[in-house]
Amino acid sequence: MKAPPCFEDSETKRTVKSICDENNIDVDLLKDLCEIVNEHSGSGRRFGLNEDIETVLDRFIARGAES
Repeated sequence: MKAPPCFEDSETKRTVKSICDENNIDVDLLKDLCEIVNEHSGSGRRFGLNEDIETVLDRFIARGAES
């Protein structure tokens, strides 16, 4: 998957990280979710979107359980 542009530009990346830190949001989780939405956008279909989001959330929860 390709990261959305906001995760490629260093200045924007710092801004996103700052916002995530202020709001107690995991940057990697946000990036993964944005990638999924970006991947499905423009396809004209929602098939698989919910399952892909659920997979990302399950991976995030599993990472937290390992820590």
